[in-house]
Amino acid sequence: MFNISTLRKLFKVDPADYMLSLCGDDALRELSSPGKSGSFFYLTNDDRYMIKTMKKAEVKVYLLLSFSKLFLSFLDW
Repeated sequence: MFNISTLRKLFKVDPADYMLSLCGDDALRELSSPGKSGSFFYLTNDDRYMIKTMKKAEVKVYLLLSFSKLFLSFLDW
């Protein structure tokens, strides 16, 4: 399944550095206006990562697409 740890590995992001960026003192700041979808965006204070909130419908589509890719890769074995 394609998830955040897969992305970190793909882009060679050290898990400890990632956690420090997200969880350090004053780690996140909200960007001034929500996106077109109404989602909110947050940026880490070191400007390394951006986080987007997702509505339930977006999560369902994401999970469906992830599951579909996993299933198709299984059929290709």
